Amino acid sequence: MRKLKLHHVPMKHFREEQRRILQHLWNDNANRGRNTRLSLRAFAKQNGIPHATLLRELKRGMKGKIIFDEIKKQYFYPEYDAENAQANAHNKNAQKGTGMKFTIQHAKALQHHILKLKKSPAHARHDMIKEGHTNLPCLRAIYHHIDHGDIGILRGQTPYHPGTKRKPRPPVQRAKKCHGNLSIEDRPAQASQRQEFGHYEMDTVVSCVGGRGGLLILIERSTRNAFILRLSAITAKAVRNALRRILRCGTLKTVRSITTDNGCEFLDSKALARLFKDLNNTLKIYYTHAYAAWEKGSVENLNRHVRRFFPKGTDFNRVPPRNIAIMQDFINNIPRHHTLKGKTAHEAFCNAA
Repeated sequence: MRKLKLHHVPMKHFREEQRRILQHLWNDNANRGRNTRLSLRAFAKQNGIPHATLLRELKRGMKGKIIFDEIKKQYFYPEYDAENAQANAHNKNAQKGTGMKFTIQHAKALQHHILKLKKSPAHARHDMIKEGHTNLPCLRAIYHHIDHGDIGILRGQTPYHPGTKRKPRPPVQRAKKCHGNLSIEDRPAQASQRQEFGHYEMDTVVSCVGGRGGLLILIERSTRNAFILRLSAITAKAVRNALRRILRCGTLKTVRSITTDNGCEFLDSKALARLFKDLNNTLKIYYTHAYAAWEKGSVENLNRHVRRFFPKGTDFNRVPPRNIAIMQDFINNIPRHHTLKGKTAHEAFCNAA
């Protein structure tokens, strides 16, 4: 009868064949005399089994308990039953519930997409399917495993996570702005309900304290396609120069309205409207209420994407324009399952333009 030689390897367990070998070897040792019988440690060492693994396996299949005789000063070992041990092992496995839906390859690929490439779980799952991964669990199951921390990704390491509590919204206040500017209350229903192409939202992202400039963000409401440009300064002149650069590219063909906040760089609505005179003579600029950022939710959501690449404390004057262009392409190529039925913002924009 050959020896077991079951070395201590993580996630390595006894198989049915090995239990039958153990039954023969152990019962032969247990029935020997006192002088020839091996102790537990000696038996484990001789057969290449870790002592703790052997003790745990014997308890699973022994017909009784190990008894120490105080008079004879020796241990009496009961016999080991392989069938009983196998049945107990099956019962333990049945109590563990359903197994994980992730393989090791799935978990490693998901870690690469989320932790290194900074993708959301939905974006990562979409790209993994394109790469040829099969039998991937649904998005809800991915978030479930992230909550339990059993695939190498922890809650908080993902860009978004369902179930996070939002702060209560403050009451809407009428903003003090220049005379003649339009409020968001005057915006047509087609723009508010995203039913018509050509309505945009605009905002700026500022650099750190002591830094210079920032980013100008322009996003189309119905397709979520974004234009992101670096600003040398957060001023009205710098904003107009950035908008001129976007218009020179020729990608903006239909601009019906722009919704923005009451920042000083946006208050000259007439000067902003004149930039788009060749595209639309009736372009109107609408302004949100004070302290009501959710009224231009598309651009605020985009700001969260920007902060994934450039966290607070970034001096955008030191960021190369190429890095900003790479970030813009990444954001515009995120598949949007709920809003665009799996299309990317770039695909929806090209089809609508």
